[in-house]
Amino acid sequence: MHGRIRLSDIARECGLSVSHFARSFKTSFGTSTHQWLMQRRVDHAKQLMRQTSMSLIDIAIQSGFNDQAAFTRTFHQLVGVSPGRWRRHYMTRHSQA
Repeated sequence: MHGRIRLSDIARECGLSVSHFARSFKTSFGTSTHQWLMQRRVDHAKQLMRQTSMSLIDIAIQSGFNDQAAFTRTFHQLVGVSPGRWRRHYMTRHSQA
């Protein structure tokens, strides 16, 4: 999840304008490129929370967020709870199994 890939670079590689690429992407995937990327970052963060004991700030950075506040805000919007609460719930459920 490291590195910055610009939408304009992807569109150029596909031989499309940015607006045409964005429209085609939304038609194909049912979501904007930004929303798709945010969901992938949150999915990656969940995987790190399940598999490591990394701090939330380290998970945020490893998942492509600029800071923990942006990570927490996006995670809460997409998942419905904070990353810390999600992790505690996950760990509680799986430590009893």
